[in-house]
Amino acid sequence: MTCLSHLSKKTKFNFQAQYPFQAKLKLSWYGKHRPELIPGDKWELLLKLKNNNGYQNLGGFDYEKWLFYKQFNATGYVKQSPNNRKVASNQGFSFDRLRYQLRQSLHALLTTYELGGVINALIIGDRSLIQPEHWQLFTDTNTTHLSVISGLHIGLVSGFVFLFVQFLWRRSTWFCLRLPAQIAAAYAGLIIALGYALIAGFSIPTQRAFIMAGVVFLSIIFRRHHNIWQLYGIALILVLIHNPLGVFSVGFWLSFYVVAIIIYGSKQHQNRSWLFRIIYIQLLISLATLPLIAWFFSAGSTLSPIANLIAIPIFSFVATPLSLLGALLFVSGFDALSQIALLIADQSLLYLSYFLSYLQALNFNQWHFAQSSLIGLIILLAIFLLAILPKGLKLRWLFVPMFLSVLISPKQTPLNQHEVLITTLDVGQGLAVVVQTKNHALLFDTGAAYASGFNLAQSVIIPYLHAQHIYQLDKIIISHGDNDHIGGLNHLLNHFKFGEIISSVPEKIKSSSKTCQSGQTWQWDGITFTMLNPDKPSAFIGNNASCVLKISNQSFSMLLTADIEKQAEKHLVKNNQAQLDVDIMLASHHGSKTSSTQAFLEATSPETIIISSGYKNRFNHPHKRSLNAINLTTLTLSTPVAQDRLM
Repeated sequence: MTCLSHLSKKTKFNFQAQYPFQAKLKLSWYGKHRPELIPGDKWELLLKLKNNNGYQNLGGFDYEKWLFYKQFNATGYVKQSPNNRKVASNQGFSFDRLRYQLRQSLHALLTTYELGGVINALIIGDRSLIQPEHWQLFTDTNTTHLSVISGLHIGLVSGFVFLFVQFLWRRSTWFCLRLPAQIAAAYAGLIIALGYALIAGFSIPTQRAFIMAGVVFLSIIFRRHHNIWQLYGIALILVLIHNPLGVFSVGFWLSFYVVAIIIYGSKQHQNRSWLFRIIYIQLLISLATLPLIAWFFSAGSTLSPIANLIAIPIFSFVATPLSLLGALLFVSGFDALSQIALLIADQSLLYLSYFLSYLQALNFNQWHFAQSSLIGLIILLAIFLLAILPKGLKLRWLFVPMFLSVLISPKQTPLNQHEVLITTLDVGQGLAVVVQTKNHALLFDTGAAYASGFNLAQSVIIPYLHAQHIYQLDKIIISHGDNDHIGGLNHLLNHFKFGEIISSVPEKIKSSSKTCQSGQTWQWDGITFTMLNPDKPSAFIGNNASCVLKISNQSFSMLLTADIEKQAEKHLVKNNQAQLDVDIMLASHHGSKTSSTQAFLEATSPETIIISSGYKNRFNHPHKRSLNAINLTTLTLSTPVAQDRLM
């Protein structure tokens, strides 16, 4: 068992199952009275498991691919059972246990510091204590790679030890006669690189960094004078042999790409001062990595060169070494000295956060890029690689026309008048529908938000909107107040431009909003929007008071029913039957048995029904009773992701 993080309502941990099958599992344990989990202990647990599954949306993070890359066989949670018990405690030494003990020992001290979560991540690679606002700050300035143990940190620490040991070794003739200073220093650097990687949990990124550093140190130890590009190739081959699945990792591509840029940049301007060359390499990295950042993350920071120019020295030469020194002093019993080192590290990060916050607040800091094809990525790489070619080749001028062609090329074929694109996003057990016309955009519900800080607006909705070049919503409709429909709203309101908000629960919305009611109608670009529920005044509350929206043009129509149940369906059939006949319908209440009555299905008579429900959700949606009723009535499309273009 490897403990990952303790949150207020759950503990997330990795579990290596031995019986009745062998598997690597990613689990959660919920409840106020859950036991303390210590890495290395053996447990017998009753689990609820499901196959790896992630949200499938344009622009979003592919969680399923990440689980595959991390070699997890399944995910799940611990079910309440009297048979859940600890089988054996591990009293032997393990680095996972050492990391856990170090985390527990430092926890009380680090919580007193503003950036204590970042310091914890720099020491043991555990980022679970980083505050959401700090993580967002690093994300918006492209400095997240500095806030946890990465290849950069391992390389810097082992490199510093190499130089320091070499300096001391050369002070002694006796030592130098028995072992050359460079080789002794290489042994020290190799040991430190391995130790730091193990303290960081020997995760796949740290394994990759250790292999890259190890190749360099071993070439020194064995006195093999390879060309730097040969060492680079050897490291690349060894990393792929060790973990062929590394090709699915963003970190794999970025790390080797950046190292290649550093090797190239270090050979340029060798007659200039060291300060000029450092600034040049930093700007070179920021420029050359833009294509990969655009491809992998669909967004970036225009000010990342400036942010990293300040952040890298602070992390590399102040925060990281002092954090490690503070941890070492703490476990050695020098508490006062440890607090001084950690305080200085915290203050350096605090002042850096002020600077990064200023950059974050600038309107032009964030840019967004819609993922296209692999050919598009290759073109972007070619453009930026041309821009950094040596001056003597006289090919740099090609960079300008190629870059201008990308800027002025049409982004995406726009919708025509009377056309509407309706996308039901995959938000698991919840609902979020994006409606686009030629000049307008509407969002119907915002998915869920959870106590851990994870919310669907941040992880799914906003990335999708950016990928579609939507930077403002003309209307947001919140059908009702359940978390799986309204949960992502607050994050959306704080991080996205919006116009009018309509809801059946305006009292739950912090911004100005108005109540949805039957009879409301408007037109956008030849598309008619009509609200069919609830009436005003209405006797309905909760799910049955949900906003129900009909979207139609001259040829097709779709009905968004949110979470209405039998009572509201019966009311609509009785009072709005003439407007219920549609081509496509979103199934009521995720296909619950309390909805999809026969009379309602006959009145709507859609050719296609979309069911937005979570994969193997605990509510067992869609219910068999509803599916049977739907199958008797119409064609069913039971999937949380669907896209319809009505023309």
